[in-house]
Amino acid sequence: MPPNALFQIDDLEEDWNFSFKFDYIHTLMMAGAFRDWPRFLGQCYDFLERGGHVEVQDIDFPLRCDDGTMRPESAVRRWSDLMMEAGERSGFKLDECGRVADMMRAAGFVDVVRVPFCWPVNRWPRDQKLKQLGLWAQENFAEGCEAMSMALFTRFMGWTRDEVVEFSARVRSDLADTSIHAYFPIYVTYGRKP
Repeated sequence: MPPNALFQIDDLEEDWNFSFKFDYIHTLMMAGAFRDWPRFLGQCYDFLERGGHVEVQDIDFPLRCDDGTMRPESAVRRWSDLMMEAGERSGFKLDECGRVADMMRAAGFVDVVRVPFCWPVNRWPRDQKLKQLGLWAQENFAEGCEAMSMALFTRFMGWTRDEVVEFSARVRSDLADTSIHAYFPIYVTYGRKP
């Protein structure tokens, strides 16, 4: 490990008490991790050196589909809708990433840039690069949908563990169906502290 690397376990929703400032703060896949994104970004601003950068890379729920192939009755569509509802009920909203650029500006960051990407959830795209990305995403979601759903569905939607396990199997089946052309918007958003 490089001598300038430091690993620290902390709750980033609590008041930060670092004894130093950062040059760069990076988050990846934190959708649903914070109840108060503006507060988190404000603390990033406070704990960055002048000229330091913050970068947020994340998905933005709900799942999207531009051609109608993700039917309302499909398990994957229902999963996305339920994740949104459970996120709302819990206070850990899953659709904040698309607004992070505005939140950064409100926190005082300048030179804010938001770069959008499309993240297909399986191998449906014709483009070979997106097809490969879809394969990886399908594997990630197939492995992770049960874990992502368990706490939200059992604590905030009244589901049992067995219901989540059974439903997740149906979601995995839909994820393997390349006739469903679903994707997540992904945003890479970064800004500088003046």
